[in-house]
Amino acid sequence: MAINYLNSIDLNRNELQNAQLIKAQVENQPNDASAGTGLEGQLYYDTTLDVLKVWAGGAWVEVGGGVETLTTTDGTYIDLTPNSATSGAVTVTADLSAADGTASAASRFLTKDNTWATVPQGDITALTEGTYIGIDNPTGPIPTINHDLTSRTDTISSDTPGIGGSFEAVASVTTNTTGHVTAIDVVTINLPASPTITLTGEVTGSGTTSISTTVANNVLDVANFNATAIVTAAEGIENNDNDTTLPTSAAVKAYADSLIVGGLIYQGGYDAATNTPNLDATPIAGIKKGWTYTVTVDGLFFTEQVRVGDVIIAEIDSPTTLADWTTVQNNVDLADLTTVGIGNVNAGTGIDVSYTSGTATVSLTAVAARSGSIAVPNSATYTYPNSINSLAGTNSVMIQLVDSNGDTVHADVKRLTPTTFSVSYGVATPTNVIALIQLIG
Repeated sequence: MAINYLNSIDLNRNELQNAQLIKAQVENQPNDASAGTGLEGQLYYDTTLDVLKVWAGGAWVEVGGGVETLTTTDGTYIDLTPNSATSGAVTVTADLSAADGTASAASRFLTKDNTWATVPQGDITALTEGTYIGIDNPTGPIPTINHDLTSRTDTISSDTPGIGGSFEAVASVTTNTTGHVTAIDVVTINLPASPTITLTGEVTGSGTTSISTTVANNVLDVANFNATAIVTAAEGIENNDNDTTLPTSAAVKAYADSLIVGGLIYQGGYDAATNTPNLDATPIAGIKKGWTYTVTVDGLFFTEQVRVGDVIIAEIDSPTTLADWTTVQNNVDLADLTTVGIGNVNAGTGIDVSYTSGTATVSLTAVAARSGSIAVPNSATYTYPNSINSLAGTNSVMIQLVDSNGDTVHADVKRLTPTTFSVSYGVATPTNVIALIQLIG
């Protein structure tokens, strides 16, 4: 990414040495559209045309481009007349070369022999309007023929025939060759009468427009349902989540039992010092999966240390080993280098620690100054301030030049030894520049 300069660069009349071709010095773009809208005097290099362009007068123009000579040649019907300008804008005026002839109000046209001729008139002197046809300017010279506007009134009708009733509808429309409707065919449609429908079997009833039905006794049982509509205990309700099947009572009971089995069932406190109640003997009969206890006295549970407030949960029926239990620790031991636990952070060499509302903030301890400043008013060799004159190496120091306005200035700065450096200027030696120096490492 290019360095983004936010101010002008003042070279103080020094040379720009070892510069590449101008194509590499200015912004490269393939065309004016890519270069965008510029500022007066802004440059860019058109890589498609291989030319340098400048923003002038609201547009990109080629630097050094322009018309040097202009030669015009008249055509058969066109005369070209340039003005006498020798530089800058050149204006070329184009005129028809045909002679105008005698002035006339009649329409004229340019013939192929480069003369004006009058448009000949025909023998028709007037036009007469006809049916649905109107004429503007019927006597000429240019009549306009229009089809008259035709209005119509549409009507909307409705009909609600019952069973066995009838209604009329348009079957076809006849038009002439000009598109005018000449006839329509209206047909009468008769609806059939409603038949009587009779239901028999386990559901009975009859009627024409509506049917009242009766379901026989003892019809709605499992045997009369489609087999795919019944969910059995083996299929499981949880595997048939839909609105199209019904579960059997056995399937409902099996699902309800599955929700209860394995749930946490609180059994009370546990004294780990005396193993009361007896939880870590082998084997342990009667304990069920999900039974939960709270430690009330510290001690060993099998081989694991438990403390007051810890929770132990049976993972299987009749557990016999520590692996058959889940231990939820409430009291955590103190941490050490290998054990995660309760601890705090202490300050160390070069490190400060402070706490606010239980949050520790770690920061570097302030050390002896490793920076300083010195005036550099002339081209000479300077010694670093005493505070940083013990360096690990010649280049282990950062130097920035600043003038009295607070602006960073650039000159030729060289680090000579671990304790000295030099500054050289390419202009008259300034008197208001200081070097800000900081030891690195």
